[in-house]
Amino acid sequence: MKTRTIQLSLHLFKLLYLLPLLGLLVSTNVRVAAQDSPEQAPALIEQARQAGANYLQSKDKKAKEAAKKNLERAEKILRNGFKQDANCEKCMENLVVVYFYQSYFGVSGDYGECIKTAKQGLERFPANGYMAFIKGFAHYNLQQYGEASKAFSRYLASKPGNSPTEQQARAVLQDTQQRFLTLWYRQADFYNSIESRIEQYSGFQKVVLFQVTPEWELGLGARAFAQLTQASPTLQDPEVQTYVESLVTRLTSRTRGPAYNFKVTILNSPLINAVTVPGHVFVYTGLLASVESEAELAGVLGHEIAHTYGHHAARRFIKAYHAQMIAAAIAAAINPQGQVAQLATQLTSQIGINLFLLAYDRHEEKEADLYGAHLMFNAGYNPTSLSEFFLKMYKANAKQPITFFSTHPPYPDRATYLTDYLESFPLDREMQIDSRAFQQMKSKLAPLIPTQRN
Repeated sequence: MKTRTIQLSLHLFKLLYLLPLLGLLVSTNVRVAAQDSPEQAPALIEQARQAGANYLQSKDKKAKEAAKKNLERAEKILRNGFKQDANCEKCMENLVVVYFYQSYFGVSGDYGECIKTAKQGLERFPANGYMAFIKGFAHYNLQQYGEASKAFSRYLASKPGNSPTEQQARAVLQDTQQRFLTLWYRQADFYNSIESRIEQYSGFQKVVLFQVTPEWELGLGARAFAQLTQASPTLQDPEVQTYVESLVTRLTSRTRGPAYNFKVTILNSPLINAVTVPGHVFVYTGLLASVESEAELAGVLGHEIAHTYGHHAARRFIKAYHAQMIAAAIAAAINPQGQVAQLATQLTSQIGINLFLLAYDRHEEKEADLYGAHLMFNAGYNPTSLSEFFLKMYKANAKQPITFFSTHPPYPDRATYLTDYLESFPLDREMQIDSRAFQQMKSKLAPLIPTQRN
């Protein structure tokens, strides 16, 4: 799949960028310039492009070497030109092209220098759409489709009109957004990944000592269910229960996730909180009372459900094994599988619900934020509602801690990357914010929520 994606990206680039678009960027009809002046760079880049295209088709090493030499010379000229004139926009633009081709033709680098230079160039020359477009293809060829989508959108915003070039750019953007919306879920094959098991070498053979399964995860969820329902009374109201269940079903049914269903439990507590464990979603009535729209509630639930989509509890469990050096301890055991099973039970008892209630680390929280955004979008909700709810709650309760936020990083630490990530979504379509069912639930719930004790 990865090879096919890269091949397709190269094919698209040859069709949509290499031939027609660089003709706009790098003109060969330049005047004869003084030795090593920036005006020489376009001709050198064009010669490199032709040699590089020849290399890709024929695998002629001489053609690759010719491309390399021309690109290196152009790079030197442009870097010197930019040193002499920091406002030389064409120097920066052509330098981005040079770095792209160095990676594209396999001369050097992995597009990192191209992306870095394009970012610097766009900060200095924000109206330059060509640098955004080159940056977009660099991200595309690295399969960073979210960043590619933003770069292509920026290019199109700088190029009003409906020329063949813009039409081609829109086609690439459409392909990029489709990939962004379908290839985001990195734990889709979790049970076959190295993160789902503990392995040990026995001689020259690798032996699986412990394997996470859906049944094992559901067992963890059952333990958490018992502890949480003991700590808070449940709300027994069919209408509120049915509404929340329908919302959870909507979020989970439109994005394939772990191989189990979710049971919804509403805890009758004024705490503004929600917790999701394998097989269970716990929603506090305090949260239901605090959200002001269905999209806000979907955002919070989507974020929590995303922790199970990321298998964060299971991945934490495996990390705990390694942290306690259990894998090393059982290496010499006569029956390592049996020892691991016993130790798994012991460790589960020690950690218990803390796998779910202790603060997640920054990587887990970021992954849940991003996965939750996709769950919302796929269910028809604008994912910006989640960040809006967080900001609103922090402003309203700046001096009073909220239980939900006690296990999550502060909003300011997440605002930048979440807002930036949301720009990759095609939010030009109509998306649901509220519903009559949500407002009816709120009205029904108001007299049922207990008062928070000081």
